Amino acid sequence: MPTSTDTLAYFLECLALIPDVHAKAMFGEYGIYSWEKMFALACDNILFLKTLPETVHFFADTETKAYPWSKNTAPVNPEWIEHPEELTRIVNLTLVYMPPPKFKKKK
Repeated sequence: MPTSTDTLAYFLECLALIPDVHAKAMFGEYGIYSWEKMFALACDNILFLKTLPETVHFFADTETKAYPWSKNTAPVNPEWIEHPEELTRIVNLTLVYMPPPKFKKKK
């Protein structure tokens, strides 16, 4: 079941403290970006964050993935949605440790 636009709007509201946060449609779901770094996915009405070695220990569930072949994603802890400041803290750590985005050269 694809993520509804209402759910996506709610996720973006929870992430409102993140600078330049926006979503892009992809494969029927959404990638969520800040400063052109994709740090989260909205899949099946669930918010997944990218996990890194520096952040994976914060997640209660590291087994559930955004989609079967995805790497380094985990659903956000339910209490983070209720407390956007904590969600913002984890996302900011993720953004700091993520490598810069790779841009494709135009031919």
